[in-house]
Amino acid sequence: MSSEGKPIVVTVTDEMLERIDQVADGLKARGMKVERILPMTGVISGSWASQDRSALHEVGGVLSVEDEVTAELPDPDSPLQ
Repeated sequence: MSSEGKPIVVTVTDEMLERIDQVADGLKARGMKVERILPMTGVISGSWASQDRSALHEVGGVLSVEDEVTAELPDPDSPLQ
């Protein structure tokens, strides 16, 4: 894991969608590096350096905290196409 932490995605509760910036501020106060706030989908993405995510779950309006999943497509010339 890098010193900046592991990429994570936080989902915000429906009740806090209109105040997603407040949720992001709470996550930052707990040490999350917030990189993107997506108000339409209720998602905040960034990175977290600790293995223990309980501090993030304590922020009001947090529904879930998950590892960010990435997918890569094979090269267009690959036989897997």
